[in-house]
Amino acid sequence: MKYRSVSVRTFKRQWHDYSPNIVVTKPCTDLCQKCQEYAGKISNSGNLSEEEKQLLLNQYNIHVQLAKEQRDYYREQVKLSKQNYMDLPDALKQSVQTTLHYSWDYAQQVHFPHHAQQVGPIYFKTPRKCNVFGVCSEGSGKQSFYLIDEAESIGKGAHSVVSMVHHYFNKFGHGETDAKIHFDNCTGQNKNNIVLWYALWRVMTGLHKSIEYSMMIAGHTKFEPDWAVWKLHWRNSAAETLSEVAETVTRSSRNGHNIPQVVGNIQDPVMFYEWKPYLQQYFKTLKHITDYHHFYMDSQHQGVVTCRENASSESYSFNLLKCKTKTPPGGELPQPSNMKGLEPARQWYLYEQIRQHCYSDSAKNITCPKPLVPKKEIDLTQQDQHNAKSNGGRKKALLN
Repeated sequence: MKYRSVSVRTFKRQWHDYSPNIVVTKPCTDLCQKCQEYAGKISNSGNLSEEEKQLLLNQYNIHVQLAKEQRDYYREQVKLSKQNYMDLPDALKQSVQTTLHYSWDYAQQVHFPHHAQQVGPIYFKTPRKCNVFGVCSEGSGKQSFYLIDEAESIGKGAHSVVSMVHHYFNKFGHGETDAKIHFDNCTGQNKNNIVLWYALWRVMTGLHKSIEYSMMIAGHTKFEPDWAVWKLHWRNSAAETLSEVAETVTRSSRNGHNIPQVVGNIQDPVMFYEWKPYLQQYFKTLKHITDYHHFYMDSQHQGVVTCRENASSESYSFNLLKCKTKTPPGGELPQPSNMKGLEPARQWYLYEQIRQHCYSDSAKNITCPKPLVPKKEIDLTQQDQHNAKSNGGRKKALLN
């Protein structure tokens, strides 16, 4: 049989026509570690016995089934939330007895000034940072983008998450009595006692009748908060100030589904609170919190959390109240967090290294203004500090 050479384009077209079910794997990130481990073991199972192969396949199938079960549970809640929202008359989009679903997540931070046509030198520098936190209402299909300038950031911990969620319910929430919420398994941001205490606080102070937290299996956490539309628009946009970053969010959605919320907005600021010291005077910690994926709280059972490992697993109830006679009063909030602002060294870095990349004079004065603090002695780098300590001295340099 004779063969003839064909171009790559012809080969790909023929492959697509005759074997459309076989595709080349695309580069991926944030994959499930267990799935990858099972895939590696199965592909190298030639030397295993039939019993070992069957055991490996059974374990893999159990893991996939659990992930599918959690995914189906999420889809059911989203479907119900959309139906409940559609059933509401337009005049009753606020404060109504129904169940709605929300989800939240952090996006990868962006930097500004940002230009679609980026000059070479800025690639090796660190422009001003902007963290992005999104809360999506699956019922209405709208997503709020919380844009946090690095000067106003207190980190990505539970205090910032709870504070922004609290602001979201007050400003963008629909006043539903029962809320279903999904987020990822990150213990530092979401799956921790502070976020759990916040839900207990809401139901005990009458802000909700019931709240359910749900998480999908780690590595299978793709859900509604979607940054792809905005990120695609972001790549082709120019933004030299935080307000221009907010404008890219607005322009990324034709129907107004993406809503920007600048944390430092003077007319509508987002307050960060010290939730942990305030809530821990009323609630105890839940032990082995990472073992569960579902947490349910309602106003009929004060301080009680009902936990499930998976959507169909057995429920366990825990009372987290420290004292039955001491409950959080309504209308009271924790102390506001202290904003540290930008360090003087960072201010001078933006002024001397980043300011030149802002084309607008107004943007230069907003994003990279001249610091009011005079130059001080600062450590060169952490590596320099380490080397200096190992030499018994401390190297310092003036920012000249």
